[in-house]
Amino acid sequence: MFFPRHRPARTLTQLFELRNERDAQLAEKRRVFGERALARAKARYDAHPGEPVVWNLMLISGGGDWGAFGAGFLKGWLRVHGPLTKPEPDVVTGVSTGALISPFAFLGDDKSIESVLTLYRNPKPDWVKTRWPFYFLPANESFATVPGLEREVRARVDMDMLHRVADASRQGRSLLVNTSDIDNGGHWVWDVGSEAQRAAESGNCDRVHQILLASSGIPGAFPFREIDGSIYVDGGVTANLLYGGARRAEETPLAMWTALYPHLPVPMVRFWVIFNNQLRPLPQLTKPTWPAVFTRSLEMATRAATITAIRHLFAQAEIARLKHGGVIEIRFVAVPDDFVPPKPGVFVKETMNALADLGEKMGADPSTWSTSPP
Repeated sequence: MFFPRHRPARTLTQLFELRNERDAQLAEKRRVFGERALARAKARYDAHPGEPVVWNLMLISGGGDWGAFGAGFLKGWLRVHGPLTKPEPDVVTGVSTGALISPFAFLGDDKSIESVLTLYRNPKPDWVKTRWPFYFLPANESFATVPGLEREVRARVDMDMLHRVADASRQGRSLLVNTSDIDNGGHWVWDVGSEAQRAAESGNCDRVHQILLASSGIPGAFPFREIDGSIYVDGGVTANLLYGGARRAEETPLAMWTALYPHLPVPMVRFWVIFNNQLRPLPQLTKPTWPAVFTRSLEMATRAATITAIRHLFAQAEIARLKHGGVIEIRFVAVPDDFVPPKPGVFVKETMNALADLGEKMGADPSTWSTSPP
């Protein structure tokens, strides 16, 4: 209880070698994801050569207990018909609370969406438990444990779900989750579709559970997750939205498509971005104490980084349009800046249900999508 777990020592030279190896693996993952998207789009074109090819990418951000908004939004979106109906996404990415939502959004059926919405509408007291009375000891792995959250993840992301995720991934779809590798000092993307295939073959779901819990593990507050010898924490530390911003111009699917198929129509790309928070936090009179100033600053930094990511996505879309002639549509939605939680605190049932209600209402109304940079 009072001693940290043992980890084998490594020299700085070894750590740099590991970083270079991991960076090369990430680059290879980006190549694989791009080729997978190309193959799926080309198969669609070959099957229906007279119809436009559309790539749909759904990005679900972090936001802690405010993920109730995103879960509610997905439920409301199921009621929309017409051009803005909820598509079957080719790619779903999730970060932090968005990682927990992402497998359900990836499957996208009524039962899956209802399952994740029920989760966020019914927080339990043991979702987060302080390591009382010695939570403050520096040898602890975290201030708190999350036994209830772990139980919910095990119960809802079960083998049946992973079989379905694995089947969908074999059709060329991708489910990607961002985590932060604090040993390497960078982000790490998990191909949850491939991990689901591994789980289906082995009959063991634990690795997928650890990945989802790692992405949603608030550093210091929630337990980190050690996977394959590295320590992973909240994906929001390195990227609150996973949208491919690290790709070079020639690595984007549109660039790869035009290089391989210069005489074929360029696919249309549609991004659907669900931000599980407000773009700007509510104004407040901050207490003149270091915890209050630190907490407020961290809150502002996360929002600002997410806004920058969305603006970068819009800029990338314009560059792709100019270089490749493609049509890229970006729609994003966020909790309105004037939303006031009915009760203070985190994982509060009244607030989470208010957010879920708001999400359902906005999800059912296509006019709530924003199509210009924030």
